[in-house]
Amino acid sequence: MTVKRCNWSHMTKTAPSAEDLIALFSERLLGVGGHGQVVADSTSAADAIHAIAGEESVRTIWASSDVTQRAPALIAHLAQLGFATKVPECAVDVRDQPLGLAIAEGAIAETGTAIMSEPHVDSRSVTLITETLVIVCPTSAVMPSLDEAARMLRAISASGASYATFVTGPSRTADIERQLTVGVQGPGVLHFILVDDLS
Repeated sequence: MTVKRCNWSHMTKTAPSAEDLIALFSERLLGVGGHGQVVADSTSAADAIHAIAGEESVRTIWASSDVTQRAPALIAHLAQLGFATKVPECAVDVRDQPLGLAIAEGAIAETGTAIMSEPHVDSRSVTLITETLVIVCPTSAVMPSLDEAARMLRAISASGASYATFVTGPSRTADIERQLTVGVQGPGVLHFILVDDLS
């Protein structure tokens, strides 16, 4: 009996590069109706948010407390650009507010999805009920697939948080007479900013 040896080298998959992951994420995000861009640092991220706010003529940004804690330089740059950044004390504060700002734990390239960990309702309300939502995320937190996302969810749970959300594009529903409607149950516009050096 002869055993045929296989050359597996051409069948092994190499890990995708960071550039490939970002390109795939951006493509998938666009496919679900989101807007994405990649910037170098917090100053550039603030400039990008300034441009988004200019489209809406907004000078007040409602931010989750996680953003103020994890990206203070971004908040400082927004203040230099003349924005008032407010953290809601209760969910009612942000109902139908024109612009919200949140920070993602990670991003899934294969689906264009943000992973949010917002255990407090006040912070979560920014993600859920503002009209236009800007999510910032470090480029280093882009992962290839849902498999890696499962590991991140386990880590979030191990940290004591009991709530996580997957956000894929702007809010949409077809519950009303089977007609697709955007923005009924959440933000109607979603911008995602990947930041190389987020502080």
